[in-house]
Amino acid sequence: MRRLLLALCVLCASSAFGASLVLMPLDVVNGESAAASDLRPLIAGAVESKGWQIAATDISALLEERRVRYLDSIDGGVRDAILEQTGANAVLMVTVYTYSQGRSSTVALSAHLIDGDGDVIWANVTGLSSSDTERALGLGRKDSVSAVAGEAVSSLMREFPSGGVSAREWGARAIAGAHGRGRRCPTFVSPAFDASQPICVLPFDNTSTSPNAPRLLADVLALRLAAAGFNVVDPAALRAAALDAGVSLRGAGAEELAALAKILRTPLFLRGTVYTYVDPASRSGAPSPVIDVEATLVDASAGKVLWAAQNNRKGTDYIGFLMLGAVSNSVSLTDRVATEMIATVRTNHESSKSAGHRVALASPGRKSRQHGSGEGER
Repeated sequence: MRRLLLALCVLCASSAFGASLVLMPLDVVNGESAAASDLRPLIAGAVESKGWQIAATDISALLEERRVRYLDSIDGGVRDAILEQTGANAVLMVTVYTYSQGRSSTVALSAHLIDGDGDVIWANVTGLSSSDTERALGLGRKDSVSAVAGEAVSSLMREFPSGGVSAREWGARAIAGAHGRGRRCPTFVSPAFDASQPICVLPFDNTSTSPNAPRLLADVLALRLAAAGFNVVDPAALRAAALDAGVSLRGAGAEELAALAKILRTPLFLRGTVYTYVDPASRSGAPSPVIDVEATLVDASAGKVLWAAQNNRKGTDYIGFLMLGAVSNSVSLTDRVATEMIATVRTNHESSKSAGHRVALASPGRKSRQHGSGEGER
């Protein structure tokens, strides 16, 4: 009898903590038609291997009724309706950035798991190409995009929470660590500002030849900011605020940011510019990815730049011992670049405190690309 009661307790504990989730339709950025059909069963299998059940209820009619246009983020009302209709306890959202068959097939994607309260309890991003699957002497290389996809999903979901772990317990752990290893990042509190104050990540300007580069940079910076202990405003909330204020998020000036700040109850906005973005998977013939990006965090209420950083990296910059370690794809390089930029917050603020200049926020298109902040008006 005691063993039976113990078994029932274990079963109840697993179900009470909501080992059931809704896998949203995949958000395929590059429009590759095979991406969703190939990746969805792989992701579903990874989720189920962690002890979760995937809700079988079709939510397409609900999404159409609610006029859901974006699949990277949903507002609270839509989330609640989905969970009520399906009986699930969490929503898993997946974005596919690259799904390319070629000389070096590449798959890159991100995902985040949201509980019933709207909290992100897990998130990660990963990128993998055929060259990343090689072992010593070139053995084991996977050339087909479907084979690379299996490896990429395994990397992405390696630290996905167990279905038998409570959302509260998992939420106390950190979001997946840098470069997809799933380790906890130390809580990072900058003296530049209160890290608990929410940060809004605006669409980046783009002077590169890649139309998808701004989306990717903004997504990965938001994910890594959250991993570093910062509070990041959900994109759905930011879009809703822009609609209420009647402003455009792209190119928003000082007045527009002030209006958004009142609705969102935070004056902090991260904006930036992508100057160069070379993606070998785009069939450009480039041997290595290249990224040149600038990001600036502004306080719209005070009219100040709190932090700014610029990073210019090539995949070959990371070659180390025995010529190993080069980053093969643009998404992995973006992850490295974002992590490196966020790590500069403390150093940059120390110099900006002494300068303390006010800046003009009317125009996001800045010609200055000086690393650091507080170096005069931008």
